[in-house]
Amino acid sequence: MITKKMNGTLDHPDQPDIDAIKMFVGQIPRAWSEEQLRELFEPYGAVYEINVLRDRSQNPPQSKGCCFVTYYTRKSALEAQNALHNMKILPGMHHPVQMKPADSEKNNSVEDRKLFIGMISKKCNENDIRLMFSPYGQIEECRILRGPDGLSRGCAFITFTARQMAQSAIKSMHQSQTMEGCSSPIVVKFADTQKDKEQKRMAQQLQQQMQQLNAASMWGNLTGLNSLGPQYLAVSKAHAVTTSSVNPMTSLGALQSLAAGAGAGLNMSSLAGMAALNGGLGSGSLSNGSGSTMEALTQAAYSGIQQYAAAALPSLYNQSLLSQQSISAAGSQKEGPEGANLFIYHLPQEFGDQDLLQMFMPFGNVISAKVFIDKQTNLSKCFGFVSYDNPVSSQAAIQSMNGFQIGMKRLKVQLKRSKNDSKPY
Repeated sequence: MITKKMNGTLDHPDQPDIDAIKMFVGQIPRAWSEEQLRELFEPYGAVYEINVLRDRSQNPPQSKGCCFVTYYTRKSALEAQNALHNMKILPGMHHPVQMKPADSEKNNSVEDRKLFIGMISKKCNENDIRLMFSPYGQIEECRILRGPDGLSRGCAFITFTARQMAQSAIKSMHQSQTMEGCSSPIVVKFADTQKDKEQKRMAQQLQQQMQQLNAASMWGNLTGLNSLGPQYLAVSKAHAVTTSSVNPMTSLGALQSLAAGAGAGLNMSSLAGMAALNGGLGSGSLSNGSGSTMEALTQAAYSGIQQYAAAALPSLYNQSLLSQQSISAAGSQKEGPEGANLFIYHLPQEFGDQDLLQMFMPFGNVISAKVFIDKQTNLSKCFGFVSYDNPVSSQAAIQSMNGFQIGMKRLKVQLKRSKNDSKPY
């Protein structure tokens, strides 16, 4: 805090604020001294430090026509930038002043300062959240996530002006209290970066591939097909690698068996993907358990698994049936006979009609597959329905797919109520 002494002079703190910005300033006269520059900058706030960049090869060293300036407060730096950058031409110069955060400040990106806040009371508004987190530093932005109806979803994003503030908030607030209407303590963590989102997306796609293979294997067993052989063995081993906590050597052996068991069903690019994964396993990158396992899969062998799935699926169920049903069933809203209609909840946001169809086709003849879409936002409501032409297929789908995990969600698969059903209360 900057205060005024009795004689009118300014009393500065020893150091700038924690969120102060070091600014680079170009297009300044080479003849100007630090004192002249201070007169230029001080109208916008108290200046902590000015460093003129000089050419040391000359004697005496000469100014390069640029400098660094650090204000005591972030606000002063931003006000100076707004007033000077591309706005003011200094005496003897042909171009306006250039003023922007120094390279060292570029690391202070929004991603490094943005927090995700989960398990907050749905009664809280933005002001409540700001008040709750303001003790840890200056908040640049606060936004509660809301549904199409405008109601809170019980989570928010907060962006501080400095990473240290965000870290302090995590340390003090994470799981510190259970708010009204919440089933577990408040969650405070750094928001997902674009890289994190991409890895999660790839992990979801990978798990979908594994899901299709497992479902196809189940379908083969239900219909009496005993020709799965090495492919089924390979699928089982791959699923064990992706869903359990394993050590590097065990996983390596499992995937070597997978590659051998798949036999002619794998092409060279599939094997190359497996080899890449083997390299990750051999280096010990999976020794931290299932989280690291999935990360290694998404980074090193996703393409190999994907191609393996493409190679194995045609041998598990008829491809012509797939294309025929894709045309007629995806997006339609036909109902099957009694006991053959399913509701599916907790679908991934990005799932469409075609994805739903392909996921439930291995259990029988799908006559309808539809994901419900919000008409206002045009986004998935994360639930849908699937109808078969017989109740046996629907029961097989429930047994195999209810509780199946895709990404961070577990599917809920249940029979659709009959129109004639009525609750006794």
